[in-house]
Amino acid sequence: MSRTTTRTVKARKTRTREARAGASRPAMWRVLEIHKIIRAGRFPNCTTLAREIEVTPKTIQRDINFMRDQLDLPLEYDALRHGYHYTREVNEFPMLRLSRSDLVALFLARHALEPLRGTRLERMLAESFSKIADACPGEVSIQWHELDQAFSVKAAGVLAADVRLFGDLVEAVRARRVVAFDYHKLTAAAPEGRNVHPLHVGQIEHGWYLIAHDPSRCALRTFALQRITNLRVLDTTFEPDGSFDARGHLRGGFGVWSYDGAGERHTVRIRFTGWAARLVAERHWHSSQSIIAVGNENNEIEFQAELPGLEEVTRWVLSHGRHARVLAPNALRVAVQAEARAMLE
Repeated sequence: MSRTTTRTVKARKTRTREARAGASRPAMWRVLEIHKIIRAGRFPNCTTLAREIEVTPKTIQRDINFMRDQLDLPLEYDALRHGYHYTREVNEFPMLRLSRSDLVALFLARHALEPLRGTRLERMLAESFSKIADACPGEVSIQWHELDQAFSVKAAGVLAADVRLFGDLVEAVRARRVVAFDYHKLTAAAPEGRNVHPLHVGQIEHGWYLIAHDPSRCALRTFALQRITNLRVLDTTFEPDGSFDARGHLRGGFGVWSYDGAGERHTVRIRFTGWAARLVAERHWHSSQSIIAVGNENNEIEFQAELPGLEEVTRWVLSHGRHARVLAPNALRVAVQAEARAMLE
């Protein structure tokens, strides 16, 4: 191979490495760099920008189109100067403007972090908030204490003692690490050991739960964080099932309980009166629910839903006392009556 050919091959490899280096950077980073160069009045074009940012001219052209068409920036190409410029002054980048509603959203998110204080997850999210604040031009005209006076958030779900547990489980989900722990079921006399593949940590009905695949049972299981003890994150990794969908897993059950999809389904019909009728009608309880008004007084309704199990709906009926009457199925009626008799005894 001649020296000229060798130099040509090396130059191509260098350009390829540079293009890969630029392409690996986030698209928003490139857009902000282009914005900065154009604001400086340098009239760059796709070729000069590609050379400076170390990407291909096609990538720059896509970024330019995004800035003009999606961000509505006043970009035009000057044929005489062979480069792009703004047709009017652009002082603030469009995606970094914060409205008062945006600030309220940030405020609520800030309060949501309180139960996670001291965990790695809290530090990671705090860094993200700092990046957002640093990217905002100028100063905002509203203070946190003003929002504190206008809004309040009741902390629920993660207790102080569960903070480290929460952080370790989230890290295990992200790293796909097998976890082992002792779990005390509500109906069990003592905890039992579990070895599971953690898939999702979520808040359900004001409590935090782990959804995991239990290899010994060949099924998905839901675990309340408050009943998990002696958690160990193992070095063993696992490959999660690509079809897993946390929302879909929980959609069938009524509340926290979930079912594997097999077995009988129940058509539940419950008559509610008085305050219970108004309360039930105000909320969405299940994906299959329908609510039918009974009479013209708006104080009596019939709740209907298709459920794969009756455990949690039984407790739900009992929580409304004499204002709830089970119409169907008979198994739910029997379960409510048995629990009421046990309460009287």
